[in-house]
Parts: sequence; structure tokens; C-alpha cells
Amino acid sequence: MSIRISGGRLKGRLIGSPQAAKGVRPTTERVKLAIFSIIGDYSVHNTNVLDLYSCTGALGIEAVSRGASFVDMVEKNFKNYKLINDNVKKLKIQNSVKVYKSTVKDFLNLTDRRYGLIFVDPPFDLNEWEKVLLNIDERKILLKEGVLIAEHPNSVCLENNYGDLKMQDQRKYGDSIISFFEVCNG
Repeated sequence: MSIRISGGRLKGRLIGSPQAAKGVRPTTERVKLAIFSIIGDYSVHNTNVLDLYSCTGALGIEAVSRGASFVDMVEKNFKNYKLINDNVKKLKIQNSVKVYKSTVKDFLNLTDRRYGLIFVDPPFDLNEWEKVLLNIDERKILLKEGVLIAEHPNSVCLENNYGDLKMQDQRKYGDSIISFFEVCNG
């Protein structure tokens, strides 16, 4: 199965997707289109992006296609890590992307970078939401003017606040919910 890039300079190009496996659920094209339509290209253009639980790299690659300055992708599964690197090479965007083979926890604890856009899209059977979102907040990984987008199953109810991260919007698409967070002090 292939995934199509839906906008920007790479629009229409295809990237590889992992074979069906338990817990692997790449973001659907409908959800990806909705996310980028809601945030608009101005939220992506010239922005550093962090794509956690990258799987195929589709969200990060979509961000590069739409003008992101740079994208860091984090994936712990070796097959998916290799797939992302293959997709990046195929599209010739190596200068705009760095792929880390790491757990999200380890990456967040070691990074000193700040991002204007963060995607958090773990496998649906993984429930690390509180730890991950509080870590992002405590370490100030999301810039004050940035947005964090969390894709989670209907069965997971995220809190309205994780420290200074505050939910601004939420949309439902099939069995997925997309929650949008921003940094709000006070």
C-alpha cells in the first residue's frame, strides 16, 4: 500500500507504507488533509517540525512538502525507521529531515530543540499520553506560538490541559480524534 502526499511541492508523490501489522495504523489521507487544512500552510511554512511515532513519516514528509524548514522524525521500530529513511531518500529531501531510531521518551529527554509544530500519533494501543504531553510541556519543546496535534482513538479522552499545553480544538474522523494544543501561560 502506498500513501499519497496531498499538498505542497511533493503533491501527488507516493511513499511506502508498512505491511499490515498489529498496532500499525498510518494516518488516513482524509485525516491528513483535514489536519493541514485546519492549521493552514502558515503554521508549517519556515517552521521546525517534530513528528513523534513517525511510522511511515507521512505527516513529517507532508510538512516538508508544504514548506517546513526542517523535520525531526522519531520512530523506535527498526522496519518503520528504515521505511522512513527510504521514503526520504526516494523524495530527495534528506537535507530537510533527520530520522531518529529512538523511543519518544528518550528523544524528548535528550533534545534541546524547540518546534513550532509537533505531531503526536502513537499506535492506538499505546497509552503514554500524560507522560509525553507533560514532558513536552515541562521541557518547553513546543514554542509558545506553536501547535501540537495529537491523533488518538475515540476511547482515549485527553485532558484539556497538560501543564501549559491547553487543548484549543478537537475533531472526530471515524475511529480517530484529532486534538489541537497550544501553549497558554496563566
